[in-house]
Amino acid sequence: MKHTRRSLPASLTALVSVVSIFHTSSAFSSIPSTPSSIYTTIQSSSTLLDPITGEKVSSPILPNKNKKKTLVVLLPQLGEFDSAEYCEFLVSAEKSLEENDIELQIVGIGDTTAAQNFCDFTGLSPEKLCIDPNGDLHRELKLHSGPNVDVPEGVSDDVIKFFLRQLPGSVPTDEEQVRPVGNAWLNYLAMCAGIGAPGTLPEILRGYFGDKNAPERFREDDVVEAGFVTIGPGVGPTKIGPLSYQQWFADEKGYQRPVELATVRLKNMVEVLTKWDDYVSNPLAIALRGATYLFDEDGKELYSYKSRGVLTYSETMPRPLTFLSPYIGNEVSRNPLGLKDNGGGDLVRGRGVLKPAGKAMQFLSLLFKLENKLQAQVLGAEDADYAKARKDIEDRIASNKIVAYTYGLSPFSSETLAVLDEIGVDYESVEVGLEWFLLGKENSVLRAELLEMTGQSSLPHVFIGGQ
Repeated sequence: MKHTRRSLPASLTALVSVVSIFHTSSAFSSIPSTPSSIYTTIQSSSTLLDPITGEKVSSPILPNKNKKKTLVVLLPQLGEFDSAEYCEFLVSAEKSLEENDIELQIVGIGDTTAAQNFCDFTGLSPEKLCIDPNGDLHRELKLHSGPNVDVPEGVSDDVIKFFLRQLPGSVPTDEEQVRPVGNAWLNYLAMCAGIGAPGTLPEILRGYFGDKNAPERFREDDVVEAGFVTIGPGVGPTKIGPLSYQQWFADEKGYQRPVELATVRLKNMVEVLTKWDDYVSNPLAIALRGATYLFDEDGKELYSYKSRGVLTYSETMPRPLTFLSPYIGNEVSRNPLGLKDNGGGDLVRGRGVLKPAGKAMQFLSLLFKLENKLQAQVLGAEDADYAKARKDIEDRIASNKIVAYTYGLSPFSSETLAVLDEIGVDYESVEVGLEWFLLGKENSVLRAELLEMTGQSSLPHVFIGGQ
């Protein structure tokens, strides 16, 4: 029997094609996303311990099936600059993470004693922490551990012991650990000096010089005590032994002020150094750095960052959690501590070098007063010149609500005029000259009369309502 093949009608052929495409795409979409290798490594780790009991965690910190994203932060030693500093941000953002279905899991190097002290100090819940006593997971993930240098073979163990006696923790009791511990410290200290640690030195300087692009960092009721030094409450009051003074930037708000971040780091350092043996149970791991990973519900890596030095726990250190902006929004990710923040805009009037420079000028006031009178006399000023200058000043301040006497090259004068312009008031500006040492007889006399009237030798002078 002969079989003939009949073609399907065009309409039926199109329907079959659509159904076929639908089934094919459904089959592909049903294939689950494969977790990243880093996710699998963390998930299968057998070295992580419960921070309270010290026993192995009963279940993987990253489940096979998860309805939430997971933020995994690997800290270096719990007794470290980076650890307490980074964790303060994470704890402050924890509520926002939960509201946006992101599970926080932190892994730190240390034992149960270190974990208890760390949680007490930072406010971190032990439920969010696992400990990796020897940094095995850090090594398995190939995290940074410094420039990878060793103490030269020609350096004796006795020299290494002398070196270790100058450091916290002193010399290990096990002789075989002397050189390995010396190597760990050598790599850590090299990173502190910026060797094999890109970003460390700029970050240290940022802590001292401040950062107008970062929010405030030290709370108004915070106090730090380090030996005979007391700072606080807030960034202003400072006491060094019997000497007390107020920082020049104490009244400024909305940005990270000079030494503010350094003061936070001093607070963290005092906590660790006074409890060193509690915090650092394994000095061999002291050089190991941390990392940050964000995974989606299927274990796919959404974000990762590996620290490359000391104080480089984020790739955006002025605002360390900005990588979370797409997931929790800008408000919390950019300023999780909720301290005052001008948003990283232009400098506010009164900041910068002018304020401390202005205070320094006070120490030169007597010298300038003597020079002021002498300059006019040397240029041949007579009584009639002084009387004329006095009348000119009085006439101006009587006919104008605001009069500003300035120097053309003085940054203080420029700043004063900028403030008046910013306020939007009407004023008369009188430029006495470019600078005091460039004045002729007439303007030297004018400057001398301003001193007689106000007791102030330097410019600018601003009269408001005749005062």
